[in-house]
Amino acid sequence: MLRLAFACLCCLVLGDGTRSSGNHWNLPALRNHRGLSEPRNASTNWQMRQRFLLDLLLQVHKPLLHQELVEMGSQLNEDPTDYKEDSWRFIKDFLDRVHQHRVPRPFTIYNQLDEEMPQNLLGVYRFLVLARDWTSFQQNACYARIHFHPILFVNALQIAVGVRKDTEDLRLPAMFEVLPQLYFEKEVVLAAQEIAWHQLTPIRLVTPKRSWKRVLLRYLSPREPLAEEEPMSTEPLIIDNVRDLAHLSMDLELNSHWNNLINRLVISIEEAKEGMQQDVIIDGDRLVAFRGPADEDSFRRHLAMRSHLPNSKTYLFNLKQFVAALRMEDLATGRRSIELIDQPLITIGGIPYQRTSLNIEAIRRVLDLTMEELKKEIDDAVSHNKDYLESIPIAEKIVANNYLNIIRHLSLPINGYRVDQPSMLGLAAANLRDPIYRSLLFRLEEIISNYGKGNTTQEERGRMLPSIKDVAVSSLLTYEETVYIDLINLIDQQLLQSQRNNLQFLRRHLVARQRRLNHEPFSITLDVEAPADMTVQARMYLAQPNQSSPHFHLDDFVCFLKKGFNQYQRFFPSALIEPTLSELYEANSPSDSSDSSKRFPTHLLLPRGTREGLKLQLFVELTVWTGLEQEDQEASLSGLTKSLKDVIIFHRQA
Repeated sequence: MLRLAFACLCCLVLGDGTRSSGNHWNLPALRNHRGLSEPRNASTNWQMRQRFLLDLLLQVHKPLLHQELVEMGSQLNEDPTDYKEDSWRFIKDFLDRVHQHRVPRPFTIYNQLDEEMPQNLLGVYRFLVLARDWTSFQQNACYARIHFHPILFVNALQIAVGVRKDTEDLRLPAMFEVLPQLYFEKEVVLAAQEIAWHQLTPIRLVTPKRSWKRVLLRYLSPREPLAEEEPMSTEPLIIDNVRDLAHLSMDLELNSHWNNLINRLVISIEEAKEGMQQDVIIDGDRLVAFRGPADEDSFRRHLAMRSHLPNSKTYLFNLKQFVAALRMEDLATGRRSIELIDQPLITIGGIPYQRTSLNIEAIRRVLDLTMEELKKEIDDAVSHNKDYLESIPIAEKIVANNYLNIIRHLSLPINGYRVDQPSMLGLAAANLRDPIYRSLLFRLEEIISNYGKGNTTQEERGRMLPSIKDVAVSSLLTYEETVYIDLINLIDQQLLQSQRNNLQFLRRHLVARQRRLNHEPFSITLDVEAPADMTVQARMYLAQPNQSSPHFHLDDFVCFLKKGFNQYQRFFPSALIEPTLSELYEANSPSDSSDSSKRFPTHLLLPRGTREGLKLQLFVELTVWTGLEQEDQEASLSGLTKSLKDVIIFHRQA
């Protein structure tokens, strides 16, 4: 009898131990619901929030089976007190859309060119970001994970996490690991889905019946295996996806970055549209200064678009950056990357994207017609403005505000007006690999630059100006490095189950082997002579010899100059490899890296060099510092001084 009681006690201890220790996926907040407790500190709180986020993104395209998470997201949160102050009118509009079944659900074809996509993306984003506290956010995130389309949910979550105070320190996995189907060709996806579970985890062999003493010893000495396992290598199972060249347009991190900035652009445009429909009280003195209704309407539009401006400028900056980088890659490789056609993709439901039936000449005509309509709209807007310097901002604003409309008008004839089938242009936020989309970006950049021809940076006159005495550049060298992408979300086995996360049983990881461009560490030193103490902004660009545009942005920073000689050295280390989705489960603290959502991934800081050396020119310019973040606004800033230096970028072959 005593032995039986002791054995029962051991079982209870073991059961509690397996729940509360060693299973990193079991959320502390959820344990508290069951009456369990654990020491709470800053690190534990961060890990709890981090692992909650990872559990939502683990195999996000599959049904959520974890019991506690399912219970948290079982009911739509319609309590106004669970949302931030003065936000209920926005939330109520979105909840009405949910009740009307207008928000795409899982297992449907998600087309990012759908007319209602912007409202749905904005609605899910607000549903997450306007939740009053962490508990409300958890409930809404679980509901969105269960009931909304995974692409819609992930796109909104990615932006909301960076905005909320209680999530801004969390480390998101790369989007090409969360939804690999959007970034890998179908051969890689299908190969990963064919991997059997027993190829990644050892099978426990049948063992003799164990006494209660052996069970107790196993609990006291967890290193001793409970059951014998068949021998298995810990080396990852690799799907080779290495190309002969790490093309810029196929770069996974760049496509993920592009997806993020386009979603931000779409949300800000939709918010600006709502702002223009709201009544705004205008100061009486300002109303007196208006020359008529047109001035008042223009001012109201300006107020509504003000919050949209940063995302619009970020998109335009990256558009110019991509075109400049791609042209330099063409110069380095001797190949036209615009004509590069990659292997086809498939949707997360396994449906192939349809190909266009048009030939190259027909596609060019469609592009020409689309650009003619856009240029006519810009010309009409510019003709009503007498200030020539305003032509570029007007052109840029129209290009950014009409992003989705431009792609819709292009997609319909190219895809035979079949809106019910998935197409590459339907991937409006993550399709740099599509040659038609790349051609569109080239043409948009060309339209913008044509309105800037003959326009130069304004020069300061009538004041003593600083001068750049010397620019020293260390050796510039690029190379291709091998990276391994976690394909855990493609495994056929359901990983996150109720009371269990099968990640803990994995002996091997499933990865895709890729190559990406990187650079050796380099530095740039500026010697500047200042006539007095002053603050200026330094900008550095790379350009092809004897070509004024497009410039490849390299760096910008604020210089606090003292009277006399000043020296600034900028150091650019090689880019590091970010942790994978599986590795983030073991993270113990937030990342100390700065927000890089506005610019290219750091491994693409330099354009590809050549073995013989790619000859480029480095532009260094000092402009007026206004106290605000200035990015790609050279046409509107007063230039103080500039310098030009020839540089050579070499490339080390693999």
